[in-house]
Amino acid sequence: MTPFLLQYICEPVTKAPLTLVDATYDNFGNVITGTLKSAAGMTYPIVDGVPRFVNFVSSHTVDSFGDEWNHFNFIDFKANWLAHTVKNTFGSVDAFKGKLIVDAGGGSGSQTKWFAEYGAKHVILLDLSHSVDNVVRRNLAKLTNVDVVQCSIDAPPLRAASIDGIVYCHNVIQHTPSVEKTATALFDLVAPSGEFVFNCYALNDQGPLRWIRFHLIYKPLRGLLSKRSFKTIMAYSRFVSFLRLIPVLGEVLEKLSIVVQGDVPVIRGEGSLARLKRRYKTACLNTFDCYGSHEYQHHKSDEELRQLVRRLQPDKSKVLNVEKYYLRPPPIGCALRVFK
Repeated sequence: MTPFLLQYICEPVTKAPLTLVDATYDNFGNVITGTLKSAAGMTYPIVDGVPRFVNFVSSHTVDSFGDEWNHFNFIDFKANWLAHTVKNTFGSVDAFKGKLIVDAGGGSGSQTKWFAEYGAKHVILLDLSHSVDNVVRRNLAKLTNVDVVQCSIDAPPLRAASIDGIVYCHNVIQHTPSVEKTATALFDLVAPSGEFVFNCYALNDQGPLRWIRFHLIYKPLRGLLSKRSFKTIMAYSRFVSFLRLIPVLGEVLEKLSIVVQGDVPVIRGEGSLARLKRRYKTACLNTFDCYGSHEYQHHKSDEELRQLVRRLQPDKSKVLNVEKYYLRPPPIGCALRVFK
């Protein structure tokens, strides 16, 4: 934990200040072990440089994500991130320069790494899963302007209205117990000059074919697979991802939501075999993500999301990407930008 984080960290529910006690430091002045203590006596340990706010929440609901990111990582998907999320949400990586960024539900730490590499002043990764002790540590090992906090993102242990940059929650909020509660908690972190960037899985069941795909294929299949072991879900993902490479058959399977590959950006000069491998890996990751054993996977209608955004920010001029976000299909990776 860097000394920088101390000015932002607080008790997650009451937002009471925390005092650092019994700390040990590395040669650069970063905290390796210690305890964060509130005036009311609440204590939160710092273990291996990571503040742990898990003594009042259960992390079992996201164990699947820890397994997923420790297995897949996301570091090989930078081309996807740049072509989809960055382009369709921010326009360019210039949006990150000099900014304080909170990566809420940071997963493997890949996006935290890229934010830092593209000029962010400091990045705070929040994640509840055990990925913080494995893949996140490996991905962020050489960075000095990042902090990792193990916590639930619906009760972030950061001061209200303290983040004057970006609070970022991409493809994560639907996996929390309540989309509305989490969005409110994260938006509360944003300072007057900052923004909250988020998206949520859409309830895409309008029309008979979409209704059949969502209610008669996706939901029963997820209900079945999500109760299986990591190895079983992985075996399913690998098998259908191989089938996705077969012309026509693969396209039909994706239309039916049997497999989820999505768009795979073209990399100039890449050979045919390398692209096939990348398509296969993308399909494995996206399919596992869709049908994994994590407990929550909400889908919200356009109107539900519009109501949520109106509650967060009634001023329409302070909400960006609205028109393209509600296109069907929307640009891949597009998220709403809600300014304070």
